[in-house]
Amino acid sequence: MYLLAAPAFADDEFLGSLRLRGGYDSNPQFSSGHAPVGSAFIATDVALAAAGKEEKSSWGITAEGSTTRYASPLLVPATNGKVQLRGSMGDDELRISSTTTLSDINTYNLRATDVLQAFKVESLQDKIKLFVTAEGGRSTINQTNAIFEDFLPVPLQYWRGAIIPGVSLIRGKAEIGVSVNVSARRYAEELDVFGYRRDNERVQPFLFGKYDGDEVTAFASISRLYARFHDVDFSNVERTLFEANVSWRPKAAKDLTIDLSAQRRAGETSFPISPITIDTLYTAKAGWQVDPKLLLTAVIGFASTEYLDSSFRQDTTTIGVGMSREIAKDLKWGMDLSRTTGVLINGEKANAIIVASSLTKTFSPDAKVKVAEKATK
Repeated sequence: MYLLAAPAFADDEFLGSLRLRGGYDSNPQFSSGHAPVGSAFIATDVALAAAGKEEKSSWGITAEGSTTRYASPLLVPATNGKVQLRGSMGDDELRISSTTTLSDINTYNLRATDVLQAFKVESLQDKIKLFVTAEGGRSTINQTNAIFEDFLPVPLQYWRGAIIPGVSLIRGKAEIGVSVNVSARRYAEELDVFGYRRDNERVQPFLFGKYDGDEVTAFASISRLYARFHDVDFSNVERTLFEANVSWRPKAAKDLTIDLSAQRRAGETSFPISPITIDTLYTAKAGWQVDPKLLLTAVIGFASTEYLDSSFRQDTTTIGVGMSREIAKDLKWGMDLSRTTGVLINGEKANAIIVASSLTKTFSPDAKVKVAEKATK
């Protein structure tokens, strides 16, 4: 089950999906050693989307959640959920929009919550778009670490705020622009459990562009992060970050889709000696619609996490294949197989093989569903 990239819009009023998935994971906690704990598992994924639109206003809501439970009593269940509310008023000359996000993650190595609110004002004047976004929220994070070999006694809690002004030029199907993200983070406790001050300020200028064509859609951005930390034991950060996504659906082979993505970003962490992490992810996906009811997929991905102010890092590579077949109206049966290999933060190697089968049921109005990808932008 995959949540739609944007809520159903315009003619859509409601869209939902429920997936039941079960199989076997040879290493759910992706640990090293001669005999990692493997287990059968069962998972449930739910996604809902609803939206509406009037002449100069629109609203949308998406919600998704999942839980995974293992047959082995040694393994902790994994749960996560996310709700996002969007609304906008106005037209191209002046539009005001609001986005509220609530999320919660609870896995064997990460416990995190986010409550975020963003307001955006934008105006399009003769192909020049001016915009400014104000964001604020509260987050908590708690990760397993090499010192306690478990979670921290209490999670790190912090407030964050940001303002992001920018300008872009729109020509036909292309847009190019610049923006700058100015933000600050303030922690609830002046010192964490290890005695570090984690408060910091950041400035991150962006250059970005996107293209929305008939066969190709693409987005790319490059930025430079400047972060200043209040603790003398944390080095200030100056790193180049990027994001790129390309989707290709060739007219000559309408049954084929290819999606490529690359991303390097700064991540929050509770790791004792690191102010932040630098996370890099590369992914390539391909899908082949063999016939109207049968879809074959393949994916390969590489991910790495670099813990700044230390020599620690973690790398993983994943290869997977899958298939999905419609067995009744709005009901699909799927099979997937994946293998992940990597080097853990302690330098040891680990690997995992997952084989699973799933049933996915979608719920939508009787009318043909149309998805407006730009509805909430």
